[in-house]
Amino acid sequence: MKHQPRKILIDIKHPAQLNLFKGLSKELSTAGWDVTISYLGRGKLPAIIQKEYPGFNNIQVGASHGSKWSIFWEGNVKRTFRFFQLIGKNKYNICISASSVPLAFAGFFATTPVIQFYDDPERKRINQLNALLSKKIFFPPVVTASKKVGVFNCLKEWSYLSPDRFTPSTEILETYGLESKKYIFIREVSNKSFNYFNQQDAIVQSFAHKIQPGTKVVLSLEDKSLVDKYPKDWILLKEPVGDIHSLIYHAAAVISSGDSMAREGAMLGVKSVYCGIREMKANLLLEQEGLLVHLPMDTGIDTINKFIRHPYSAEEQISIREKLKAKWTDMVDFMTTQINTYKK
Repeated sequence: MKHQPRKILIDIKHPAQLNLFKGLSKELSTAGWDVTISYLGRGKLPAIIQKEYPGFNNIQVGASHGSKWSIFWEGNVKRTFRFFQLIGKNKYNICISASSVPLAFAGFFATTPVIQFYDDPERKRINQLNALLSKKIFFPPVVTASKKVGVFNCLKEWSYLSPDRFTPSTEILETYGLESKKYIFIREVSNKSFNYFNQQDAIVQSFAHKIQPGTKVVLSLEDKSLVDKYPKDWILLKEPVGDIHSLIYHAAAVISSGDSMAREGAMLGVKSVYCGIREMKANLLLEQEGLLVHLPMDTGIDTINKFIRHPYSAEEQISIREKLKAKWTDMVDFMTTQINTYKK
């Protein structure tokens, strides 16, 4: 009788989760797993999934069009029923996500194990539901471990940014006519997502005129309809970008109104400012290392200009990343171990 491959469903519902499972999915596939990627129909996410996860069984599950009703109905209720159908049909050995109550709910009642890897303990009600319905939910070391809550000794972005997983290139600089450490990288998130509903839109735009004159700026703008609000000489990225993390790595500084890319910059050894309003425990790990500063709205403009004038040297940057590597767990290895522990 032919041996049936083990099956896993990996759910991605936000661009910030795209890279978390990329290395893992490839390693599982190489090890003989049948890997399905489910994703939320949200903004550019479907197009990026097709580009970043080629060769996998990619399935859109639900959608989100920015309104609270769409998030509730299409992004949660209809999504839950679709997961029931997929799990019933495909008989997965295990399902994983970063935070997905619909998947956890479907898995719980279908008796299919679900484990989750998340970094936002502030969302207490969502996390309680996920912990109740999942086999286990894992966080960085900013929570207390319990029967249903585990800890991984790093941040989730380390799964694709550690020196073992990422090697920066200079090729992308040539594409945009840039020189290493001669520009800054800015990420402006949209306030139409659940995480940023209470945040002012276009935060960086509100203080763009205060950034040191003559600074070359690369802009990653989530809501492209706002492009006319920004300086005309800023370089607007058109996602998906082939090697965005090399662009971040070679920047003199990273400024982001979203928390994820601010952490990415810090983990890449770049001086980083998070100017959003959310207080996040995950950021504290990098703030304590002196790699990330949280300065909401325009309160960080003096710090930003100082970072522009005095970026880290190449040697300092490498040293910073090696120190993090010595302290932190390999996230892909950690997730693989948990999958093999909890699978059917």
